[in-house]
This record gives sequence, C-alpha cells and structure tokens, in this order.
Amino acid sequence: MTQVDSWDLKKWRKKFGYNQFEAAEKLGVNRGAVQNWEREIRPVPKAVELACEELNQFAKRHPGFGPVLLVYTDGPLLQPSQEPYQVSVLLCESYPTNEAAIQQACRLTRDPLFVDPIILGEDGSVIWDSPALLKECDRRFTDKSRCR
Repeated sequence: MTQVDSWDLKKWRKKFGYNQFEAAEKLGVNRGAVQNWEREIRPVPKAVELACEELNQFAKRHPGFGPVLLVYTDGPLLQPSQEPYQVSVLLCESYPTNEAAIQQACRLTRDPLFVDPIILGEDGSVIWDSPALLKECDRRFTDKSRCR
C-alpha cells in the first residue's frame, strides 16, 4: 500500500469483511480511532498503514489462498565466471492454492535444479519469497521426521 487514506482504509476493512470494531481490534486500536480515520478527522498513521499491509500478507499466506504461481529457475542465475556459462530457464506453474504450491515446492527442494522458488499472487505480488518458502519446506520436513 502507498499512503493509506480514509478510502483505502475502508476498502481494506470491507475486503476482509471487518466492521469498524473488528478492524480496530485487528489493528490494536479503539473503534473511535478507526471512525476518525475513515471520517478524515485524523490522517491514517504510518503504523496503521504498515499493520494493514502485514495483515494483507498474513491473509495471502493462508493455505487456501489462491490461485497462485510457483516460480523458480532450473539453475543459478548468477554463475561463477570460471565455469562455462549456462542459460537458466525460468519455470512458472499455476496452483489453485498456496498449500498445493507449497507441497510442490517441498517436493522439488530435493532436486538440485530447483533454485530460488517464490510464490506469487495473481496480481504479481510476492506471497512467499525464496528464503521464507524454503524455511517453510524445512519446517515441514522437520515436523514429518519428528512424527516418525
């Protein structure tokens, strides 16, 4: 989001189906603050703007969120200058949900040609960057091995 105004805040609230009280609770403020921002009595603080963005990101990481794209390369993009140059191919696969894309990413982590995976939303926004996605796969492998 860029400089949230009263209209943006109201759109954000409606997108998630929050009334003013629920939005205030999610943002850690009282309902009167939300009313003042939406009525343009006070400007929306930067901290609230950042909180809205964080809540958006959190919602997009829900397992059922989708459709999404799993994007990765079949080799390193940056290559040592001493070795012969190889062209890496960018691969993009569509999945109905985050969960389906994450499961595929976790399966592919065993392949040495699986490099720099990310999950994107339909709008091109990054939902899972490479470090976070690989960490999630590691967590799942660790959890599975503990169960055995």
